[in-house]
Amino acid sequence: MTLLIVLKYIIVCIKIPFVELVNTYPTLISDIYQEQNNMYKTKQIELMFSKMISEKEKLLHNIQERENYSYYHGVHQLKNPITHEKIFISMNEYDLDVEEEGNHHYIFDMISTFSKNFYMILK
Repeated sequence: MTLLIVLKYIIVCIKIPFVELVNTYPTLISDIYQEQNNMYKTKQIELMFSKMISEKEKLLHNIQERENYSYYHGVHQLKNPITHEKIFISMNEYDLDVEEEGNHHYIFDMISTFSKNFYMILK
């Protein structure tokens, strides 16, 4: 019996003026990046985090070219044909919501090549 490990995380992009602050206080990201259920939290997110539109397009271009790519109802999926591990990606306005089977973070590794302003928040 094999134990399946599922890694769930969110990828966000910090705006340049806040990168030094986040590097000094790394837990600040997970403290601030919360569900936007009121105007204050929404404004905090808009102030500190980038919508990363072009980076999402680059990532989408990279994964859509793969043979193991599929898309269904807002969820992008990659399936490793050898290990049968799956990666699920939901693209939201300010983040990428990722669920990866296995103990890896391939999507974070892939998108972090575009900029050093990307950070991972474990769920």
